Amino acid sequence: LRRRAEEIVALADQTAAELTHGDDVTEGDVFIGAGESEGMRQVAARIRAFRERCPHVRFHLRSGNSTDVLEWLERGLVDFAVLIAFPDINRFEHIRLRPTDAWGALMPADHPLAQKETVAPRDLTGVPLIASGQALETGELSQWFGEQKDQLDVAATYNLAFNAAQLVREGVGCALTLEKLVATGAGTGLEFRLLHPPVVSPIDFAWKDRQTLTEAAQAFLDEMRQNV
Repeated sequence: LRRRAEEIVALADQTAAELTHGDDVTEGDVFIGAGESEGMRQVAARIRAFRERCPHVRFHLRSGNSTDVLEWLERGLVDFAVLIAFPDINRFEHIRLRPTDAWGALMPADHPLAQKETVAPRDLTGVPLIASGQALETGELSQWFGEQKDQLDVAATYNLAFNAAQLVREGVGCALTLEKLVATGAGTGLEFRLLHPPVVSPIDFAWKDRQTLTEAAQAFLDEMRQNV
């Protein structure tokens, strides 16, 4: 009930904001739900360019895993969603973003796997893992591990890479995550190695088919269509 109430309040606030903006300039609020992804940099670049022309438009970002983001989009709590490797993307209108996210292993700098250039499924047998539960069960990682999936030692699951990195720092295990989400290399105490064979995820900027967008949201969608 609390979650439903929060959704109702959010929709009411969003509607009230839409009705109070004037007609003389493009202004309003644009709501975007997103998983953690390097693809958000492309969206962020378009937000910057858009606000140079329309400084009265405010953007509201909500971060979560794909289940959260999909629910926000379906319920109208966000105008757009940045979806990573969503298998049923044709349910929505969408723009395929140019970058793809590559999976790898995040590990302490002194971990034996840090001596390798890439990490193969057999390298992770017996290694405590911190994994995205969704990707491991039904996504790309499930296919990558193949029959070895049943032999994995999953110490923890996560939905935000920042928190997974804290577990890695404390020696809980190695995290399977997307590249460039966590700072690695000299001075960080962490290293990242890409998986081999490579595992990449497409990234889409999506919105509901036949959805009535606000003036601000429609203007930003035009920005995305023209520049992505």
